[in-house]
Amino acid sequence: MDLDLRDLQKSGRIGRIEVENESKEGVSEGIIKIPSSLTRRETALLAATVETVSRVGPCEAEIKLIEIRDVRQTKRKKIIERAAELLKEWDTKSLESSEIEEKMDTDIKLAEITSWGAENLPAGPEVDDDPELIIVEGRADVLNLLRIGIKNTIAVQGTQVPKSIIELSKKKETVTAFLDGDRGGTIILNELLQVAKIDYVTRAPEGFEVEELTRKQMIKALQNKKPANISGETDQKSKIKKESKKKENGLQKILNKMKIKDSKFILDALNTVKIGHSIGLNKKGEELFTMPVGELFGNIGNHTTLSFLIIDGILSSRLLSLCLELKIKFIACKNKEEDLKIPHNGIEIYYF
Repeated sequence: MDLDLRDLQKSGRIGRIEVENESKEGVSEGIIKIPSSLTRRETALLAATVETVSRVGPCEAEIKLIEIRDVRQTKRKKIIERAAELLKEWDTKSLESSEIEEKMDTDIKLAEITSWGAENLPAGPEVDDDPELIIVEGRADVLNLLRIGIKNTIAVQGTQVPKSIIELSKKKETVTAFLDGDRGGTIILNELLQVAKIDYVTRAPEGFEVEELTRKQMIKALQNKKPANISGETDQKSKIKKESKKKENGLQKILNKMKIKDSKFILDALNTVKIGHSIGLNKKGEELFTMPVGELFGNIGNHTTLSFLIIDGILSSRLLSLCLELKIKFIACKNKEEDLKIPHNGIEIYYF
């Protein structure tokens, strides 16, 4: 590389060199600024070369590098910051009046949610006064229904129905269960039909939650609610009980092979396992842990007395191999990994 400054300036690779200096008691000190468009290596080499200069004209000199500053990076940072400011300002100015009204409406509806009963359950403001009641799963469901003006809702907040809701349902003329279209919704519905007064049942479309539904979808679901006590495919209570009994028999058949006569502790775990979670039990049926399925592989080895594993998820080959190493006797899961081969001996698999 040719480091002749004149040639580098002529080619535009070195800019205009600026010198700021002052003299005190016959000694001159100053700062030299050399703008460079060279590569990082070439710039560093040039800086090291400049430091070797020992004379300026007839005088001895000493040059020392203070810093190499990448002004392009500083400019980029300023550009990005300014662009973010402009975008934020643009978003604020371009917000449509309908969006503003929607946000205001959401804030108003959120303020209308009350805490009802001894369990402080999320509920609409008219849950006590309205002769009709709609039971949903969670706070977000109550809010979504408030958005379309439905104020007689209350949330169970889990798979175990609170006693206060059971008592409240008996006082209402009409009670509708409006639940998610997933496994969790089915579990809650099964519980409600057994312990509370339920006149009608409606569900979100399969795979959807009530909190995700649009105004049109919620109105349609409520219009299409079905009586909870009629015969045929719409007899939700009978259908759920039949499916539950079938699963219970299938589970007991597996446990009989393992010389286990009572399946209650497994059924309890199946009914209480949260979506995306797992439960571990020892050979006595005592709970050892509950954790997200994603954390299972890294932590399961810490539980040496684990005998029964409940997974609300898919059984992978990696997890199955680890379970076999740990000599786990039983796994209940939603499904298995495609092409996963289950050994005939050593472990029992139940799909729920």
